[in-house]
Amino acid sequence: MISPADTLIHLLPEVIVAITGAVVIVADLVWKRPDHVRPGPRPWLAYLGIAGLAAAAVVTVAMAGRSAELFEGLVIIDPLTTFFRLLFLGIAAVVLLVAVDPLPRFTRWDAEFHALVLWCTLGHMLLASAGELFTIFLALQLTSLPLIVLIGYAKRDKRSGEAALKYLLLVLVSTAVLLYGMSFIYGSLGTSTVAEIGDLLAGMTTVEPVLALGLVLLLTGFAFKITAAPFHYWVPDVYQGAPTPVTAFMSVGSKFAGFALALRIIITGLHLPLNWHVIFGVMAALSMTIGNLGAIKQTDIKRLLAYSGIAQAGFLLIGIAALSESGVAALLFYTVAYGLANLAAFAAIIAFAQSTGSTALADYAGLGRRAPLTAFVLTVALLSLAGLPLMAGFVAKFHVFLQATQAGLVWLVAIGVANSVVSLYYYLRIVWQIYVAEGESAPLALPWRSGVAMGVCISGVLILGVYPEPMLTAAAHAASALFGK
Repeated sequence: MISPADTLIHLLPEVIVAITGAVVIVADLVWKRPDHVRPGPRPWLAYLGIAGLAAAAVVTVAMAGRSAELFEGLVIIDPLTTFFRLLFLGIAAVVLLVAVDPLPRFTRWDAEFHALVLWCTLGHMLLASAGELFTIFLALQLTSLPLIVLIGYAKRDKRSGEAALKYLLLVLVSTAVLLYGMSFIYGSLGTSTVAEIGDLLAGMTTVEPVLALGLVLLLTGFAFKITAAPFHYWVPDVYQGAPTPVTAFMSVGSKFAGFALALRIIITGLHLPLNWHVIFGVMAALSMTIGNLGAIKQTDIKRLLAYSGIAQAGFLLIGIAALSESGVAALLFYTVAYGLANLAAFAAIIAFAQSTGSTALADYAGLGRRAPLTAFVLTVALLSLAGLPLMAGFVAKFHVFLQATQAGLVWLVAIGVANSVVSLYYYLRIVWQIYVAEGESAPLALPWRSGVAMGVCISGVLILGVYPEPMLTAAAHAASALFGK
């Protein structure tokens, strides 16, 4: 029996993040900007949030060796939880940093923005550790509700309000689907704990129709969350309409929270004699193909990266389709590689939009002459997303393809390789705009905070491209927790 004090210690990173969000709000009330003062960046609020995230990361690292089941299995603390905690904390820190300068363009309520990012990150962390269906449901609401507000934060922009409404409708539909599925599973099995569900399913030879429907609805709800085809239709409009820092946050944080949840449910709970390799393989193939084909014709870089994100969800699903410990480890490494590259790309996009007010692909013409370092970061990030050698994306794709091959999914690897070649076209189209197309020649003044974020992320992309072993080891250790090792 774990004492209340030990329970609090195990949940200390989440407690720190929750308190930090409240501290940011209180600090804004105490040192409130007078009404007559013109809105402008207040970086100290973001730095306060980043300090709280750093404290939570330090505590997470210090507790890395601890494992426990809290509240009789409702919350699970293990190496997988630790891996995703650090990933979510890093994502939130980068987003808070790059959001400082563009925030005054669309709102004066910057403290609330930072707090919502922190509390949404808290929901992501809880999702990664949830081990019971209705705990999962509550954590999903904690991630979704702040995100709806963040998407609609640019109140003077009609596209932002439209995107928030579309995401709200998505949340309502996916929540209803998930809740129905959870209810059917609980009603059929008499338990809502994921581990117990897995044990009961493992002993079944036949599955009742109500239980089968519940499992289908549960997986459908997760597919909405991870932006997998054919449940991807909301992604381009929401990504394009949301403020760009929020798009960056959604593109990795929300997606990875869905994968963290899906991993625990699928590996621990879905012990049924079905051909899961083919089921998840088909979903992966659809996501890669639809995402890449949709990206080809886009003229807005945010919309293009939205379709790219759908395709990347397909590559991540290859790791699940392998249904092995090494496949999950490859997926976890892929989350880090994709997260670094995508955040680097969005940091460059945010810096460019801060100076030009545009996300149109045509306006990137001549960026290589106007802002050489930003152009370099964006190019490297895009090439890593494409999976070229000497970058983290190549190592990530190599390992998910290798694990799929070992699982006998050669057909899926062939589709993945073909899609990687297709993705090169639209990524290189952006690079062509940056370095070859004729455009303005006046130098751009870019925010230094975005430069710091770009430098950190792109350094990670290059380091993992040539020296991935420590991260691969950490991913393998986290994956082993799902397989009882």
